[in-house]
Amino acid sequence: MPTSLPERLTGIDETNRTQHAFLQEGDRCLFFGEYFTGKGYQGGGTNQLMFNFKTLPSIARENPARSNHKERAIATIAAGLRAVLGRDQIERLTFVPVPPSKSLRHPDYDDRLTRALTLGCSGFDSDVRPLLRRSSSTESDHRAADRLTPEALHALLEVDSVALAVKPLRETIVLFDDVITTGKSFKCCERRLRDAIPASVPIIGLFVARRIPRNPFGDLDIDGPTGLGKSLSRP
Repeated sequence: MPTSLPERLTGIDETNRTQHAFLQEGDRCLFFGEYFTGKGYQGGGTNQLMFNFKTLPSIARENPARSNHKERAIATIAAGLRAVLGRDQIERLTFVPVPPSKSLRHPDYDDRLTRALTLGCSGFDSDVRPLLRRSSSTESDHRAADRLTPEALHALLEVDSVALAVKPLRETIVLFDDVITTGKSFKCCERRLRDAIPASVPIIGLFVARRIPRNPFGDLDIDGPTGLGKSLSRP
């Protein structure tokens, strides 16, 4: 299913912040589209885009078709970033990709976020810097039976002091990730960056998609034998 990103960004606010348990009132997080949990690539254009974007490098190396889909997804996200932000905003920001679950030497280390940012900012005086990395590999949260606690994730994150010292930061840091679910990764990355970056430099989150939780009533037949439909209807 071909797709493109919306031509505007939407902010997470008091109307939807409770769906992202680790976010706090002062957090500024923006996203393009919505990802529907439990619907896979059939959940719409954004779901399809994420399915292709997140293709594991080991799978892409063995499957040319999946590799092509991943490359197109990277190009789609890059084009969306470029169109929405524009040159003026891009040149005022330092973009920091959220590090993947695998460390640099792992065969499934995936630099898709850095590649999308670099392509989207190409030709501009941009600052795309992988300032964060993981000290060791873990299973991705959506695949793990036991997800990392915030403290465990924070402990795995490291600031690349060499990359940080290369040049001054721009006026705002943008932590970039594909999907925001609970907000745990964003908050852990923000906290780790704060160990090395002055509090006067704002840190915001930018996401390709916001996770929409599964509807607990989605599979119910409300007009079936339970009579639930009648109980919800007006007399």
